[in-house]
Amino acid sequence: MKSLVLLTLLALLTLGLCRRAADGSASTKDSPISEAFVSRRASAELVQRQKRNAGYGSSGPGAPPDPLEAKREVCELNPDCDELADQVGLQEAYRRYYGLQ
Repeated sequence: MKSLVLLTLLALLTLGLCRRAADGSASTKDSPISEAFVSRRASAELVQRQKRNAGYGSSGPGAPPDPLEAKREVCELNPDCDELADQVGLQEAYRRYYGLQ
């Protein structure tokens, strides 16, 4: 995703510089090097960052945590449970190895 955004920005920059060169203003006196770069404020207005998953119960938007995540981590640590989870599913494998909890 980051490489796609970077590639797009570089393509836009190249297009802008080529257009300026085609207009005949490619001399160093007419186009200072500082015009090739965008200020941080302008770039922040242009690109919207994706927000991190704020998590459940926080004020920001975010997906609630997976209720099976704790069981998945426990089952992954046991190779037999992990193998059985691939065959019968996580919930059934956890129930067979650790009982109902």
